[in-house]
Amino acid sequence: MKLSKFFAMAAIAAMTISLGACSDDDKPVPEPTPEPEQSAWDKKMNAVTAEVTANKSKSSALLLISFGSTWEEPQKTFQKVKNEFKEAFPDRDVYFAFTSEIIMNRVAANDELISKGYGPYYSPLFYMLALGKAGYTQIDVQSLHVIPGEEFLRVQSVVKDFHNTDQDGDGKREFEGVKVALGTPLLYTQEDVDNVAKILHEKVGKDFVAAGDVVAFMGHGNPEEYNTMDGNTRYTMMEEALQKIDPHYFVATVDMEDNYIDEMMERMQAKGYGEGTKVKLHPLMSIAGDHINNDMAAGPEEEPEEDDGFWRYRLVEAGYDCTLEDCILQGLGEYPDIVNIWIQHTKAAQEDLFYDGETED
Repeated sequence: MKLSKFFAMAAIAAMTISLGACSDDDKPVPEPTPEPEQSAWDKKMNAVTAEVTANKSKSSALLLISFGSTWEEPQKTFQKVKNEFKEAFPDRDVYFAFTSEIIMNRVAANDELISKGYGPYYSPLFYMLALGKAGYTQIDVQSLHVIPGEEFLRVQSVVKDFHNTDQDGDGKREFEGVKVALGTPLLYTQEDVDNVAKILHEKVGKDFVAAGDVVAFMGHGNPEEYNTMDGNTRYTMMEEALQKIDPHYFVATVDMEDNYIDEMMERMQAKGYGEGTKVKLHPLMSIAGDHINNDMAAGPEEEPEEDDGFWRYRLVEAGYDCTLEDCILQGLGEYPDIVNIWIQHTKAAQEDLFYDGETED
């Protein structure tokens, strides 16, 4: 009896020890606190910051800004323009931004473009903040837009916001010691218009107009309610400048009221260029993207919807001789002489800084 009682008590003790040990091991392990999900803003800001950190090698930076494009050929044009600016400004680190949020999102979702190293792109604001935080002492901003319109106004606003940045809320400008230069669009002054007209005559239309063909340039333009800085006047100025060189030149747009394809054809007919006249088409845009490949070049063989925006379709419908081969699918950024005008605008801006880094009263 005593032996049995001993074994019974031993068994109970063993079970107690065992249960005690298991209770320590079986305590629930607290799950790691998940990292808070980054906002879209933080993801973009971090991506641009990483790019700037990896590429900073100089004390000054140059930020090129375009509306953007989802087409592949324009990406090559952007790279070409960027390289030309690098050659012109070897003392600056060069970066590239888009102003169109829709375009940026579409490029980011295009695996083919990304796999070829085109994008993703980010807006100028992220670059300005990243460049300021990286310690650049001067930032040159160059608009690659053609006219001073709605998109250039956005660029101006970003530069002003950067100048006034106060992220700590202490009333002190965070980047008040950074000098900022803002280069203007291609067709900013009458001199710019005249110079571009001469280049387009020499590089694009000289042989065509000499043969009696009409050369028509497609610009973008802004709807009247968005005609910031009266930028649309540059298209009429350009047509006037070109016609001083040769009357066979015309300029119209896809978005400027009273200067669409129909109004341009009326002007052509008033000068005696009617049915049977051969017409060559060329972009008056920095790149040959969606508007140029579709709105300008689309013709009867593609059976586009009837729309005033389809230039070649409307010209052929009106009896003009305009084939797909007559469409020169090459943006202004493909011409070094024209890129040089943007470069000269950057140099002029460096002399007349938007903000000189001095503390204001």
